[in-house]
Amino acid sequence: MEQFEALVKKDDAGRLTILELPFDARAAFGKPRGTIHVCGRINGTEYRGKLLARGGGKFVMVLDKALQKAIGFAGQAMSAAVTMAPEEEKAGGESPEKAVDSRCGMDLLTAIKTRQSIRKFTERPVSGEMVNAILCAGMRAPTAKNKRPCHFIVITDRQLLSTLARQNTNAAMLEGAAGAIVVCGDKNREGIKEFLCADCAAATQNMLLGIHGLGLGGVWCGVAPNSDWRKLLIGQLALPPKVEPVSVIAFGWPDETKELCDRWEAAKVHCNRW
Repeated sequence: MEQFEALVKKDDAGRLTILELPFDARAAFGKPRGTIHVCGRINGTEYRGKLLARGGGKFVMVLDKALQKAIGFAGQAMSAAVTMAPEEEKAGGESPEKAVDSRCGMDLLTAIKTRQSIRKFTERPVSGEMVNAILCAGMRAPTAKNKRPCHFIVITDRQLLSTLARQNTNAAMLEGAAGAIVVCGDKNREGIKEFLCADCAAATQNMLLGIHGLGLGGVWCGVAPNSDWRKLLIGQLALPPKVEPVSVIAFGWPDETKELCDRWEAAKVHCNRW
């Protein structure tokens, strides 16, 4: 983690607002090659971004309009207090993948064919080990160009779950769930909206299969663009600029059973052409 004073200003062309780093980021962060993704705070405001090399060991970070406003940039060059670290440093602890291996005795195709949306849960708590195993399944999902833009917010606070449930009838099951996982996409890391949503959707489906494989129940709650619920999520979870909530998974021990139905539809299969 680096702490420093940096200059925030317009670039020479006057189009971009940049933060100039007073050090060689590759040397400081031990990143001899590739894009450097960073996170931290600028004047107390949390951010995530990527560094642009300007040659000669000089690096800058581009600030979007929301971040400019949050730190008080009004168009004139200003000094800012910055903390910065490679984003990978935020991850802590060892990978909990062994929990999946030890708890899940269901083969993949069976899990896919028998998974259902569960909206009723018992009061039995879900262990932290199992939650980590679910998260690990999400992190194993495919991702465009290996950008891995997904972040996961685990919610177990009863009051917060209740608030989210009561503001969206389609998410009412959160009231009785053991917890929820909000899947967010970092637009600093993946700027193409379609790829961002696809990556988050893949992670969501992986976690739903992991939930089912562990004997739990879960359901996918969508987050509609420009909806009041999306705004509520951003506010309640204190999401930083450019981090977008894409889906919410309610999970817990199931308190309902559903009849399986055959979803094979031959008319929807096309060979070579439509």
